[in-house]
Amino acid sequence: MATIETLTSANLEARAFHTKWPVALDFYQATCPPCRTLEPRLERLAEQYAGRLPVYRVDIERDMAVAERFGVQSIPTVLILRDGKEVERLDGLITDADLKAAFERTIRP
Repeated sequence: MATIETLTSANLEARAFHTKWPVALDFYQATCPPCRTLEPRLERLAEQYAGRLPVYRVDIERDMAVAERFGVQSIPTVLILRDGKEVERLDGLITDADLKAAFERTIRP
């Protein structure tokens, strides 16, 4: 299973904004049970969509400024960005079907 790289404010620009691919950002906190439940499911999808939709994590305890920048109010929240702009937002109880549907909508031309 793929391990999802954790981004910080230091490398967010290069990874999420200056890329030819859309990217998914998972905003989480290590002590959040729903976040821990989402993690293996998101890792499976990251593996399935490798090369088409990179998936990254943002730890809100370490980088609350990044969460504030995107208006993240609750966790887990998954944002999908294209050209640095939000095109999809999923939060709260995120199902596998919702994630897959959002990923599919994003990678279609």
